[in-house]
Amino acid sequence: MPVWRVTVNAVEASRKEQVPGNVQIEVKPSIEKAKVEKSGKGGKDIIRTPYNLEVNYTPKVGSIKVKGDMILINEDFDKIADKKGLITDSEIVRQMYQRIFLEPMVLTIQLAKEMMLPMPVRMPEVKVEQK
Repeated sequence: MPVWRVTVNAVEASRKEQVPGNVQIEVKPSIEKAKVEKSGKGGKDIIRTPYNLEVNYTPKVGSIKVKGDMILINEDFDKIADKKGLITDSEIVRQMYQRIFLEPMVLTIQLAKEMMLPMPVRMPEVKVEQK
């Protein structure tokens, strides 16, 4: 898997005083332009791609924003990205969004719980049936 590390660089969260019962939740992940860097002195080339994960509530009762970087290794930048730095390889893009939904999403779930906002993902419901 080319995504080696996912970092969190900034977190912003807010909540209004009253949260109504019927709230719509919009989750918006995004990946920005990538760039090639060296890993340490004389190290290998890595690809650093900033990402954003936003959770917005309607009516506007709160929001959660997480920003960070994804580090890709063992990939040829010219083969997976266009000249503007946007990742174009669909499998790499899929893996990157998958990692956003695994790692930074856990942080948004924890923040939503602490701030008493609705969870940004549906949690499984347990049903008990009598036989």
